[in-house]
Amino acid sequence: MELIEVQSNNVKTTFIKTDKFKTITISIAFIGEFSPKNATKRSLLTRLLTVSTKKYPTKKAMANKLYDLYDASLMVSTYPSYKASVTVFNYSFINPKFIAGSDDLIKNAIAFLREVIFKPNVIKQAFSDKDFLEQKRILKENIKNIYNNKSRYALRQLLANMSRDEIFAVSSLGTVEDLEPLTGHDIYQTYKNMLKNENATIFVTGDFKNQNMLENLKILGDFKSNPLAAATVSEDEVAIEKVKEIVEKQNINQAKLLMGFRTAVNTVSDMFPASLLFNAMLGGIFSSDLMRVVREEHSLAYYIASQVISDVKLLIVSAGIDQNEYQMASDLVIKQLELYKQGEINADLLAIAQEHIINELVEIEDNPFKYTAFLLRNYLHNINMSITSTVEKIKKVTVDDIVAVAKGINLDTIFLLAGDDYHG
Repeated sequence: MELIEVQSNNVKTTFIKTDKFKTITISIAFIGEFSPKNATKRSLLTRLLTVSTKKYPTKKAMANKLYDLYDASLMVSTYPSYKASVTVFNYSFINPKFIAGSDDLIKNAIAFLREVIFKPNVIKQAFSDKDFLEQKRILKENIKNIYNNKSRYALRQLLANMSRDEIFAVSSLGTVEDLEPLTGHDIYQTYKNMLKNENATIFVTGDFKNQNMLENLKILGDFKSNPLAAATVSEDEVAIEKVKEIVEKQNINQAKLLMGFRTAVNTVSDMFPASLLFNAMLGGIFSSDLMRVVREEHSLAYYIASQVISDVKLLIVSAGIDQNEYQMASDLVIKQLELYKQGEINADLLAIAQEHIINELVEIEDNPFKYTAFLLRNYLHNINMSITSTVEKIKKVTVDDIVAVAKGINLDTIFLLAGDDYHG
């Protein structure tokens, strides 16, 4: 793959030149501020932008147009990176060199993308009532369904109880309370703010001629190259005075144990590669220590895993357990972290974790959307990491590095979702 950075449409544009794919993929990201005030609005906006436009005012018309473009695909997603909101238009269509008589395919495909981004189905300064009410109803159902998905619900409760004042406590899906009063006009104002005030960047992946692509991209028109409005990665250091333990009871059979830890490593830290390996060893892969100790040796968990959320410096351990084994299961997790801090690291497991992470990194280049997401993270965090350089750093991580990462991790909150009959 060859990366070429150019200025196109008034913003930084990255060409990812490769003949690995039969498609051309265009990803356009808008980066603004993520906050409790706009999370629900942005969640609803991304839904509305994919169902209709002025020229294609129904879902069927949109689907037919994508089919006419040789079954092109379009997805709009939004997610937070610390205090920043990231909204990405991911668009993929067949490279015309594989289709006879399709010389205008790129132009037609980009014209459709322009329609999606700049010509939403808006009537009198508001999204169409039909689309708005339907998507609002679906979003409301999705938010309410979090309660029925006990693993997702428990995670939301853990994050909320760790700190209601920190940005990670805000759900990017939104809340019913914020959703109820919203109007089509409110979301249109959110949309206009995105175009006017947010920073944009473009990624194009595939086999194409640079000058031809630059000419075709002009069809989109100009975007805004505004300064980033919010920090994309946390530098906060939070002191933990006392570990919080919260128990919530519901009518459930399998208890959910969630443990939230503060870490000293974020995405831009020199220790970030080591933190990826630490997480894999602790609970991120099937052969991890938590799987071995908690699930296999003590039979205390139906499942157990860990994950790092590096932009907000968190480590989360989640497990499905028998509620009566809560104390022993949580104690074993804490003990395993302490063993890491004391230097009791399995070198064979480190090697297995290195192979696992390296394979995951190499596979990123086999998917244009995953590779674009990797490059977008570089852009968001103002770093310059290639797949190759990251792999080399992973290979060089030592036992001492893993110990150093572990020493910067401290338990903040334990959340147990138990059955109604729990009396622990």
